[in-house]
Amino acid sequence: MSAPDQSGSGGAPKRAGLGFSAADFYLLLTAFIWGNTFPVAKYILGFLPPMAYAFTRYMLAALVLLALMAMRGGLQPPRRRDIPALALLGFVGVTVMQLLWTNALTFTAASKGAILVAVSPIFAMLMTTIRSMIKGERSPGALAWSGVLLSFVGVFLVINNSFTGLTLYGGDLVGDLMFLGVAFCWASYSVMGPRYIASLGALRVTAWSMLFGSLLLIPFSVMDIGRADWAATNLTIWVGFLFTSVGAGALGYLWWYEGVAKLGVARASTYSYLIPVFAMISAALVLGESISLAQSVGAAVVLAGLAMTRLGTQRKASPKGNQ
Repeated sequence: MSAPDQSGSGGAPKRAGLGFSAADFYLLLTAFIWGNTFPVAKYILGFLPPMAYAFTRYMLAALVLLALMAMRGGLQPPRRRDIPALALLGFVGVTVMQLLWTNALTFTAASKGAILVAVSPIFAMLMTTIRSMIKGERSPGALAWSGVLLSFVGVFLVINNSFTGLTLYGGDLVGDLMFLGVAFCWASYSVMGPRYIASLGALRVTAWSMLFGSLLLIPFSVMDIGRADWAATNLTIWVGFLFTSVGAGALGYLWWYEGVAKLGVARASTYSYLIPVFAMISAALVLGESISLAQSVGAAVVLAGLAMTRLGTQRKASPKGNQ
């Protein structure tokens, strides 16, 4: 998984102190969990079919969030007028994203996938820029657009995996393109989400959209569930399953959106830069994956581009007296 809208949209961020707060801790923990989800999920997919894993994982995550909602103050069903929006959020942020994410992991390395998904803030910025242009509002400046260009140069290096020639072919390319599709889905989900989180709350939006998204996965997962050899799984698989469903799918989503609500998008987004770092370290330890020099340089270029884009959008959005 990658981070929500990091383009600066979604309402005015709340003012927070400079110290390390509980919200900072939960955002850091979420980045760690999401980074480790890539290699853990890839390991699980060696035993379970992709869509069987995706459906059961997110259905459990949705049920955990609904149970948490009931414990916090009662299970609040969505209003009829909110159902289409929540279903659309679930379709984009769970159904389509998991169709791509889970299958992409069967084609390409977990560490590479985490780097590619990390460009979701770039897609979010492009979406919000188009929206701003339609409304006649100011668009990001030269620094932000330079960051966009630099990030995509880094993405090319990660995918191409060479400084000297073109190597864009084969199954790896299919998986890489799927991960870029994941980044686009997450950006779309993030840009659409804040409007509803502001009125319904992070837990309610996350729980119901995840349930709708999980239910929409059923037609794609029936065959995989039927052919899954559940008896062949072991304790390690189930611990990993709980980690990726309850930890990454339920608590990760919730902690991230609550962190955004408390600290603002700009401050929260900085933690997303740690996700590919954690993923690369974990993939090396868990799966024995190695990352080439070209991919290492590409990852650094992607992160530098993201930082430039964030700085550029912050400067553009800040009043002159507060820069």
